Amino acid sequence: MNIALAALSCDNVTGIGRIVRSLAAEYVKAGHSTTVITQAFGSVPAGIRPIRMWRPPVSGAARKLLFSLQTRSIFSRARFDITNSFGVGRGAQIVTAQSCHRGGMEAKARFGRGRLVRNGLGLFDAVSLRDERVLMTGPPPLRVIAVSRLVKKELIHYYGVSESIIKVIPDGISPIQDRSFAEDREAVRSRSGAGERDFLLLFIGNEFDRKGLQTIIEAMAILEDRRLRLLVAGDDDGMPYERRAGKLGIRGQVRFLGKVDGVEGLFKGADAFVLPTYYEPFGMVVIEAMGAGIPVITSADAGAVEDLEHGTHGLFVRDPLSAEELAVQVRRLMDDVELRRRLGAAGREASKRFLWERVAGETLDVYSDVIRGRSADR
Repeated sequence: MNIALAALSCDNVTGIGRIVRSLAAEYVKAGHSTTVITQAFGSVPAGIRPIRMWRPPVSGAARKLLFSLQTRSIFSRARFDITNSFGVGRGAQIVTAQSCHRGGMEAKARFGRGRLVRNGLGLFDAVSLRDERVLMTGPPPLRVIAVSRLVKKELIHYYGVSESIIKVIPDGISPIQDRSFAEDREAVRSRSGAGERDFLLLFIGNEFDRKGLQTIIEAMAILEDRRLRLLVAGDDDGMPYERRAGKLGIRGQVRFLGKVDGVEGLFKGADAFVLPTYYEPFGMVVIEAMGAGIPVITSADAGAVEDLEHGTHGLFVRDPLSAEELAVQVRRLMDDVELRRRLGAAGREASKRFLWERVAGETLDVYSDVIRGRSADR
């Protein structure tokens, strides 16, 4: 197949960038000609044909609007067997929905109480909602790939997308190598200021409010345990959270790394991964943490854990804004070495169903179905 993928980024930093980069690499490995159209490239894996679009040095909303025009022009002129856009762009035969932006905005309004950061409907949100509506309602794509049942349900509810054209395929992870990470563990912990006897929590995410950083900081304050440390990786404004940690007397227990290229290395030094997000269409980083063999605490409604069990594969909180509920789960892990071992082992085993090779194979099957259907209609 001659495949074209369109996404705002293809790199090893952003979530969507890592997804597109991994899928494209699997397609090349399977012998398919693969082109990636994007405004932001990191290192390009061998065999992938990059089409770099101009990325204006302005707002994210302007970049998104421009990208829609750029991709529509390319898709109308170029000849590909299959075109797949990842929530942006126009004119693709297949749209992969990593989220439902309207569902996320509804969740933000629902869970907005008492937050440090209260952003209203900004220009980026307005553009995203408009793009989503156009992509899903007119003219509709031949297929929609939803990364979870949650996203599928929201696309049907908000946009009336026909269930018959939606296929649920989760995001994936790369296989974890079985080897000792003793030296890496020490390096990661030194970056966080954590000693060997401390308990290091890891948070990774580019949207601190939605993904629950405030709840983690407040849970740490409730626990009043100086052994607790938190390492935060992500491209967002940490100042409101630093101030909150300072007011609660735990500023010295929280370390911010900023944007990190290749976050998988951080798992090697953490004792637990925590993501009490109030809206998570999937949450690839949750599965990556499981694949690394560390216990996970996340929200029961996160798409990544739809088929996993609380207490078996991880600890899943019901109220993502409840610092008290989160504190109970963190304390359970701190006090129970055997629970940490058991959750880590079960999570790692469960993560194997999300390997990129399998995810890419399911996606290629959708591509083949579209091509066959198109041929039958001629």
